[in-house]
Amino acid sequence: MAAQWWRHITDLIYPPLCVSCGLLRPLDQHIFCLECLHQLPETGFHLHAKNPFVTHFAGRIRLQAGASFLFFSRGGGTQRMLHQIKYNNQPDLITAIGRWYGRQLLNAELWKGIDVIVPVPLHWKKQRKRGYNQSAVFGEAIGDVMEIPCHPKALLRVTHDKSLTGMKRMERVETIGNSFVVARPALVKDKHILLVDDVLTTGATLESCAIALEGAPVASIRMVTIACGEM
Repeated sequence: MAAQWWRHITDLIYPPLCVSCGLLRPLDQHIFCLECLHQLPETGFHLHAKNPFVTHFAGRIRLQAGASFLFFSRGGGTQRMLHQIKYNNQPDLITAIGRWYGRQLLNAELWKGIDVIVPVPLHWKKQRKRGYNQSAVFGEAIGDVMEIPCHPKALLRVTHDKSLTGMKRMERVETIGNSFVVARPALVKDKHILLVDDVLTTGATLESCAIALEGAPVASIRMVTIACGEM
């Protein structure tokens, strides 16, 4: 009772704001206001075996299915939300998004039969600085809804590369190189894998992770991200 009373007082002083526009109060038990919810740039990729996400990796890796929850555009609401997730230490926002998207995947035929969720790892130096791995939080939230185990330590990032922001795909591929290794082969060997990350840009990081997993070997790889650019 006291905790609930204190929360009401805190909300009056510091009212929660929509994570997209940052101006309006979100709906009850939600992270978006009504206006932003109606304008949410969902991709719908998870409903289609052939979509721009999958086509993006054609000829690079064997991908059974791929999807992003939201479209990303510079200066848009998705970018503002991702900025809060990445730099303002708000893993609860990722959990809300992951559970939301997990419910969508749970009801789509393409996402049946997944054995293990594997998040793209951060190098330990970057994770220590940031406090958490946003991809792991996203994967764990999806796993909670879909009742699939999530193994954040299945993959390991063994190099601490400079920022990839602004690099083209081939520059990223060369920089990332063999940055990822399967640290716990028994968790993924011969399993149907869902590889998760926060944002798809060039796809170089996801590609490198998939190549490492293929060497385990795994039975199949599907991928999801929170967001992707217009494709």
